[in-house]
Amino acid sequence: MYHLELRQFPHNLCRFNLTEQDLRTLLAPWVLERPLELGERKWSPHQASLTVLEGPRLELQQLSMGRGWRTAQREGEDVTARVIAAAGAQTAGPSAPPAAEAAPAPASSSPSAGQAALGSPADAAALADPLALGIQLAALLGDDAARLLAAWRQASADSPGLSASETLALAEAALRSRRPGPG
Repeated sequence: MYHLELRQFPHNLCRFNLTEQDLRTLLAPWVLERPLELGERKWSPHQASLTVLEGPRLELQQLSMGRGWRTAQREGEDVTARVIAAAGAQTAGPSAPPAAEAAPAPASSSPSAGQAALGSPADAAALADPLALGIQLAALLGDDAARLLAAWRQASADSPGLSASETLALAEAALRSRRPGPG
């Protein structure tokens, strides 16, 4: 799992328990030196600092009360340079030297570390189209997308410090608890 922190004084934003694909999606604009829209802000690679840690999955109780980033730092390893180099090499295409030649990975790196490269430019382009992204998200929300979306918005408003996946889990739990029993 990956954990990401963005800092630009006086703001900071953390995202936890990211998969390699999540990380690739977030790094796509960053390595192209474009602003990254995350958490209702635009983070410029020229002004903000980005830190990526690789470590174990953090449970909700480890993230509460603002303890998430400290826990991620204690239990994880800073892989920022490695994943940005891999993402940059992938974005540059085959003419660029492989990331392994630019900076050899430490012997203790995990087997998945080499897979942290950025996805295809087509993936980044698909994410740039808000309509296509909205359709894909609606399909993932299931049969009662409007109801789930309303509950998700409410959970996000009630818990602004939680990530999108955490507030989605809260919304799903709220809908399950409101569902009438059989009969």
